[in-house]
Amino acid sequence: MVPLTYETPKPLVSVNGVSFIETIIEAFLSKGISDIYVVRGYKKECFDRLLEKYPFLRFIDNDDYDKGNNILSFEKMASEFPQGGYIAEADLFVNNPDVIEVHPMSSYYLGTPVEKTDDWCFQEENRKATNYQKGGEHCFQACGLSYWTPGDAKMLISDLSELLKNPQGKDYFWEFIPLVLFKEHYSVRIKPFHLGDITEIDTIEELAEFDPSYKQYVC
Repeated sequence: MVPLTYETPKPLVSVNGVSFIETIIEAFLSKGISDIYVVRGYKKECFDRLLEKYPFLRFIDNDDYDKGNNILSFEKMASEFPQGGYIAEADLFVNNPDVIEVHPMSSYYLGTPVEKTDDWCFQEENRKATNYQKGGEHCFQACGLSYWTPGDAKMLISDLSELLKNPQGKDYFWEFIPLVLFKEHYSVRIKPFHLGDITEIDTIEELAEFDPSYKQYVC
């Protein structure tokens, strides 16, 4: 999303007057969830502005954000996660807060069935999410929002520790732990969502279509 992200981390980019991360925070608040941590890395000081509106937020700094994949962000917040909870990518634009369940009884990952996608997706095997990969057919397109029970959260932390013993472990997405590398340890339910429930905007061109005020940045 350059040039916008030269000065502003993507989660803080405004879309029709509200930033990506605010739509996520508001969705959680609408379900009575206010115990929210924000893992920040690139231009981390920019996130301080959120405290004016959400003084209860707690920040976790990932100063190694450029040394590996998002698994390093998961590592930074692992000590706050033994009781489980939600994990959300900070650049989702949430249009429907009901994608968040109030009292989930099992771990789940959001996915919508598609015939084909070039995006991140997973398969359904024995009624659970598995085989997370980039691109696929007859699969579920993934959305970066999931819930993890206390039992699964403890397993995630344990498997994370095991994976990071390998120097190459930092190059994985954290989702590879429960959906690929250690999938036999988990039973992750697929929670269906409609593409309109959450909007994923990845480029300046897509942003300009969603918010015409950015058309000046499109050649």
